[in-house]
Amino acid sequence: MTAMYDYVKPALIFFLVIIAAGIAGGFLAADRGRRVVGWCLLCALFPPLLLLLYFARPLREVEGMFRKCLKCGGLIKWRSTVCKFCKSEVTE
Repeated sequence: MTAMYDYVKPALIFFLVIIAAGIAGGFLAADRGRRVVGWCLLCALFPPLLLLLYFARPLREVEGMFRKCLKCGGLIKWRSTVCKFCKSEVTE
């Protein structure tokens, strides 16, 4: 019986993890209005940065994800009807 080690090389798994972290970082960066290519590279080299990017606030409005409150200028989720910062009604 052959072991899985014979079929899957450890180097291949290492590169798959790097590629997956880079792709995930790119998607998270795009959702938060940040530079996609830079965050792809950073997350590929340093995968723990995915946590930082996941919890980071957006920098600007992103269509379908975040928009600005008209009263206070805070960034809120796209479908929110009440601003979480100033508690005012947000219209479409």
